[in-house]
Amino acid sequence: MVETRTALIHLADFGIVIARIKKDILQSLDDAARNLSAAVEVAAGQRRPLLIDIRAALPLDDDVRRRYSGSRVVDHFSALGLVVDDGPFGRMMGNLYFRVADLTIATRLFAGEGEAVAWLLEYRTPQPER
Repeated sequence: MVETRTALIHLADFGIVIARIKKDILQSLDDAARNLSAAVEVAAGQRRPLLIDIRAALPLDDDVRRRYSGSRVVDHFSALGLVVDDGPFGRMMGNLYFRVADLTIATRLFAGEGEAVAWLLEYRTPQPER
């Protein structure tokens, strides 16, 4: 597990990188860069699905939101499931991120982690046999 100022990030036993954004901490550009680097590190050189739980997160400034987009996400992750608060504000935050990120990998919003994990399992890269 990697802990940054704003997130806890780990590789689950089932092959999905999970990032839980900490409660009530405003993220800076530096925080976004550190969180993304930590997620890439935790993926251990393999392109894996990424689950980001933003249920406790504060809204992001536009420049911070953009830092979480682009080729670095697409190059290192096979799909992105975003767990949001089950209400209009949570869905709005998630949809705004997806619109700004404009990712070319599969993306989807979820109100619960179980649903997100079930969906993301379909995007695991098969590992070579030993």
